[in-house]
Amino acid sequence: MATGAPLAEVLRAAAAVWVRVRDGQSLDRALQDQALKHEVAAPIRAAVHAVSHDALRHCALIEALLPRLIARAPAPQVTGLLAAALSQLIVGAYRDHALVDQAVAAARSDRHLSAAAGFVNAVLRSFLRRRAVLVPQLLLDDATRLNVPRWWLQRVRREHPEHWERALACAVQPPALLLRVNRRRCDVDAYLARLRSEAVTARRVGPYAVRLDRPCPVQQIPGFTEGVVSVQDAGAQLAAPWLQADDGMRVLDACAAPGGKTGHLAELSDARIDAIELDPARAGLITDNLQRLGLAAPRIRILTADARDVASFWDGHPYQRMLVDAPCTASGIVRRHPDIPWLRREADVAQLTTLQAGLLDALWPLLAPAGRLLYVVCSVFREEADQQADSFLERHPDARLAPLPGTRHGWLQLLPTGADPVEPGQTVGLPTEHDGFFFALFEKV
Repeated sequence: MATGAPLAEVLRAAAAVWVRVRDGQSLDRALQDQALKHEVAAPIRAAVHAVSHDALRHCALIEALLPRLIARAPAPQVTGLLAAALSQLIVGAYRDHALVDQAVAAARSDRHLSAAAGFVNAVLRSFLRRRAVLVPQLLLDDATRLNVPRWWLQRVRREHPEHWERALACAVQPPALLLRVNRRRCDVDAYLARLRSEAVTARRVGPYAVRLDRPCPVQQIPGFTEGVVSVQDAGAQLAAPWLQADDGMRVLDACAAPGGKTGHLAELSDARIDAIELDPARAGLITDNLQRLGLAAPRIRILTADARDVASFWDGHPYQRMLVDAPCTASGIVRRHPDIPWLRREADVAQLTTLQAGLLDALWPLLAPAGRLLYVVCSVFREEADQQADSFLERHPDARLAPLPGTRHGWLQLLPTGADPVEPGQTVGLPTEHDGFFFALFEKV
């Protein structure tokens, strides 16, 4: 919580975010919504961000609690305020009665909520009286404890029978702040030494990956504005090295925004990169990232196009390497985006699988003989992962799996995990802390 943030204002703003998300808007979009920005003063935005994330990390528990605390669902704005307040009572961020008082003040300060101030007070005080019994009872249910819809729980448990609980439990925890060190500017050991000199505690968790023990705004990260580091999950950092693009190669980075993998590719070699992005606004983020890294150069082209419509961007010259970071359910990055399980429907999995197959089929003819395509999704659902890879190989007899560097296999499923740091002198292979990703490396024969 931001120091000195007026709690009543924070709760009221977080309530509005809850309503937007439960109406189907993404959490990021809800927090960035222009109308909301006008309502929220800059000093409390970080606090609103924190409370909104807390509420969604406890969404299943909150929605199980509400019917036991109230006889009839109130207006959405009142439900949002209750959700924001309950989340803070659950995580213990404030003294209970101070929190209740501020929630009541939030209701009274809003003409749409003022009539419900007494109701909010009664519901929250009822929760405090019954919390010791209600919460443990509700958390006996796996879907509530692990904060996912029941269909999501059943799918992950069926597809990952040995690791489902650890993967889902990891996704409930707040994420670490992971950085990628720009090897053109610095190496990991030198960057860690810089952090020590600035009294920032951190550890290495991958070949280029550093974990800050205490998260902070990006502008406060040492070296960020100078392009020394980027914010990127350690699992995502595997993609660019695994593509093995050499100097001068033509590389296609499909669905490239916001440009994390594009930047990493450009840091690792002087390949000629075409970065494709459908959304013009998001394509601008790629430019911003490359400029910060000092990599905005003629060898990198940013093209606004639908990667499935190859005629709209392809010049007829084949690519030696392709990175297809395809749209997916994002089921592997829930700890960074706790709204995802509540925005997805089970039918979305099949729809996205069809989209991924269309991307792969459209782009494969653009790959040169002996060229390689790395397919990546931040998903833990097998339909988007190894089943998608198997289906692609069946459709394309001129494709084979090539071993991922450092492994014996052509594909790899990473499930979310947080683990020990890489010790000094230890061989750095797979990262020890990462989100959920699937990788498959195809070679054209």
